[in-house]
Amino acid sequence: MEEDAIRGMSKKPSDMSLMILGSTIEYRSLCRKLGIKPHVVDFSRANFDALSAYSKEKFTDEIFVESDWLQIPFTETFDVILGHRPFNVIRHDQVGVFFKKMHDSLKKEGVFFCRGNVRFPGDQDHLALLVEQWGKAATRPHRLFSYLEVPLYMHCADARGYLDYPKARDVIRKFHEQKFINDSDYEDIQPLISMPEGTKFRSFIAKEELEEHIRAAGFRSIEWLLTSHTFTKNMPIIKLIK
Repeated sequence: MEEDAIRGMSKKPSDMSLMILGSTIEYRSLCRKLGIKPHVVDFSRANFDALSAYSKEKFTDEIFVESDWLQIPFTETFDVILGHRPFNVIRHDQVGVFFKKMHDSLKKEGVFFCRGNVRFPGDQDHLALLVEQWGKAATRPHRLFSYLEVPLYMHCADARGYLDYPKARDVIRKFHEQKFINDSDYEDIQPLISMPEGTKFRSFIAKEELEEHIRAAGFRSIEWLLTSHTFTKNMPIIKLIK
């Protein structure tokens, strides 16, 4: 979806200045495909190097910047910013600062494509229903963890939306013991819940909270882009225009 949106912008992709938040392989691969030389901003050079080595693609035309996203040294620099779950790894009291920093880093009319876990008004906890529907399904279009990841995170969140990793592991273990999840799917889900106690990840941010921070940062346009997959309902792309 980001690819189509970038191709549809007034400037050719090869002429764009673009920043990627984190060392996300998906976005780096997209830039390579579009002929864009991106700035890849990650707090850790080791993380960038590890993901680069893991990828089957070789990324040679990039500019790496080692920096906290809240302290990036750019002003009115980029036509496009890409971020995968950036507001889910920012402390709840820093989200407003984060969006202001992104706004300041964009050129006039610049666009921030921001994907992440969002809770919409009226959302219900439907983890058990999804486990029942897909856990024992003879066939399914996608791996089980694709259906369960975001609902599991939301099911195991505290009042501020932070994920309780020990609780998530216990919930999945019980589903496995009850034979709702087979051995293979159980192992497949482990990387999603393997972080140690004390790790801070916000399972979700309420739509209303996000829009409040986005407007306060100065973005003139907010567009919610939803994909056709039911399991990405709570992981939309938010298109923000300066």
